[in-house]
Amino acid sequence: MFVGVCVSVFLHPMKIRLIFLLFSLCIVSALSAQEDSLRTVVAQQGDGIYKILRENCYEAKDYYHDFLEINKDKIQQEDQLILGETYFLPRRRDEVKPEHIVVIDTLPQQCVKPDSVPLADSLPPVCVVDTIVKPKPHVNIELRIADTIKGTTLKGAVFYLIAGHGGPDPGATSYVDGVMISEDEYAYDITLRLARCIEELSGKVYMIIDDPDDGIRDGKILKIDYDEYYYPGFEISRDKNQRLIERADAVNKLFYANKSAKYQRVVEIHLDSRPDSQRVDAFFYYCHGSTKGKALAERMYNIFRQKYAKFQPNRGYFGTVEERNLLVIKRVIPPAAFMEAGNINNDRDRKRLLDSNNRQALAKWLCEALVKDYEASK
Repeated sequence: MFVGVCVSVFLHPMKIRLIFLLFSLCIVSALSAQEDSLRTVVAQQGDGIYKILRENCYEAKDYYHDFLEINKDKIQQEDQLILGETYFLPRRRDEVKPEHIVVIDTLPQQCVKPDSVPLADSLPPVCVVDTIVKPKPHVNIELRIADTIKGTTLKGAVFYLIAGHGGPDPGATSYVDGVMISEDEYAYDITLRLARCIEELSGKVYMIIDDPDDGIRDGKILKIDYDEYYYPGFEISRDKNQRLIERADAVNKLFYANKSAKYQRVVEIHLDSRPDSQRVDAFFYYCHGSTKGKALAERMYNIFRQKYAKFQPNRGYFGTVEERNLLVIKRVIPPAAFMEAGNINNDRDRKRLLDSNNRQALAKWLCEALVKDYEASK
């Protein structure tokens, strides 16, 4: 009797431990099954989130935040990956089965230098490489942000708008009330506003640098992020020259896609970075040898000079137009103009750019210059 009681007491805690062990194994198995249902990939040299998503047939901009969420314990600052680490790929929301995904092989390289387009004398032939077609067409080929169409003044015109920097490169930075701000966010906001102005006049717009989250913002402080991508949804390279080449080549590919359009122009928008004591007005560049690029930059300059004379007659306008062989405006096929909107390090310039009304004015004035340039081309 005594022995039976002792055995019963001895077995009871063992049973509890056994039950607990089995329960734990069930939980681990369930978690493992959930993880096993997700595909994985090991980060290689040069891999970024956009690159991994793109190479695995995901719409990078649509699944970027999903990737961050399921891998948040393995993501470094500025959304960088760890070399050799294993990452989960997000579960597809559209539930497309692999057999329904059609991938077209990369096409041969085509190197063309059209005689009809004025290029710089030193510019080599432009090489256009068709990229792999992803499972679904990129839905943001044309950025539709205009709520209403106000006219048809720019109908038939095609514009490629490039906001400076973006992705891993925020451009010039400064501080406002202890908060860091960056060139790329303000250049992007001005560029979006210009896109809306163009579309309201029935022009066609391509945003060569785009952001999956940010629309036009009226705030003073525009939060810095690093998720911008270049058309049509590809990751921006960490190599300076490569990322400039990428955006120029994106323009050139679109140029051929729109070859029936008689008027195509490129506008690139930046903020300048100079000593904080140096104040500058908006100034413009064009590429050597581009007659039409020069004409566009001069029209922008003239509009700004007229606006300053009208709204600040006693101040004066000290902007300039100069020839400069910057890589992007040198490499793109369509005529291009490049604008520096002000010195982000100068207190007075910075205050002007922080005001969303001023950013809107810059966009409107640029659009007026584009209208004049388009009308002159007819």
